[in-house]
Amino acid sequence: MLGVALRAGQLMLENGANTARVEEAISRFGSALGAQRMDVFVTPTGIVVSAIAGEQHRTRVVRVTKTGIDLNRVAAINTLADRVSGGEFDRVRLLDELERIAHAPRLYGFLPTILAVGIACACFSLLFGGGLPEALVAGVASGVGQSLREVLARLGVGRLAMTFLVTVVVSGLTLLGTRALGVPEPGLALAASVLLLVPGVLMVSSIADLFRGDTLSGMARAASAALIVSTVGGGLLLVLLSLGPELGLTVREAPPLLPASVLALAAALGFAVLFDVPLRGLLLGGLAGAAGYALRAVLVLLAPAAPPEAGMFLAGFLIIMVSELGGYLLRLPTSIISIPGFIPLVPGVLAFRAVLALAEQDYAVGTANLVQATLRVAALAAGLGTAQSLTRRRWWPLAGR
Repeated sequence: MLGVALRAGQLMLENGANTARVEEAISRFGSALGAQRMDVFVTPTGIVVSAIAGEQHRTRVVRVTKTGIDLNRVAAINTLADRVSGGEFDRVRLLDELERIAHAPRLYGFLPTILAVGIACACFSLLFGGGLPEALVAGVASGVGQSLREVLARLGVGRLAMTFLVTVVVSGLTLLGTRALGVPEPGLALAASVLLLVPGVLMVSSIADLFRGDTLSGMARAASAALIVSTVGGGLLLVLLSLGPELGLTVREAPPLLPASVLALAAALGFAVLFDVPLRGLLLGGLAGAAGYALRAVLVLLAPAAPPEAGMFLAGFLIIMVSELGGYLLRLPTSIISIPGFIPLVPGVLAFRAVLALAEQDYAVGTANLVQATLRVAALAAGLGTAQSLTRRRWWPLAGR
């Protein structure tokens, strides 16, 4: 029984589920298979579980060495937990079903994923205030980068080495492409093209874990995010030293509210495909992203003097409320919808500015941008965490989903 429950938790953690969801799933599998109580301790790199039945107890540990995001597998294991609670499976059949989920191919194939990533990064370039040439270059470069990342992942290349190589290729292609098209300021295109490498999910989930009181998991995820950001900075520095362009990151006016919301919808949909969101939750993940982005934009228009963190907090709150309602109607975990939903709100330009400044040894500017990006991510995570704590109360009609 412990082996089955641990395998379910291991698969969920490997494919992007947060620690709270993993603990809940392991407890549900163990209770359905006969345990009276399950004591579960989850970290990003390992799981410790004790099962108690009468006067007997057993404890097992499993390491988690692979990381990635495949929300279709997370949803499949969550559905399996619902079915096992109804007594449909014995232990042998349940383990076979878990292995089938573990080895199932991605819902979206190689080419659709590359196309979705390219469209999403092109939309981000337009959201940042770039023009069509920047969007074209960012889309092509990010698509090439995603294809390289898929190939390197299949070859078993480590995450940091893979991130460095993809950063070099994507940033090099972006700078050469903008130079060929005569773009005077390639910075916005470069910020959009490397956005697929910024660990937005890790950044938000780490702060969400810290808000929830899971200090060890939150610090581990934050350290992983910092390592990835540093690796991206190293790749950028190598390309800048090689090509030597002067980057322009002049703040430009964002598109009007309606076109910007449509672009945010398309960007969220692109990352939903990258994260392998089930088909029935695909559109809702995009709508959650568009709603959160639109709310933040409206608050900026109505109260320009208000701190940007306030808009991020309320946008995160709205995304969770939309995700809770959608998850209840579609019988999906909330995170399936909320993860692609908050991607349009990740402060990509600020993070890119911080990485670029630190890579160029401008520590004052880099630290200032890093603090601003951290505060905005923290505000977004606080909004997500506040909404989640409210929706888990018993008086909330969707509680327990």
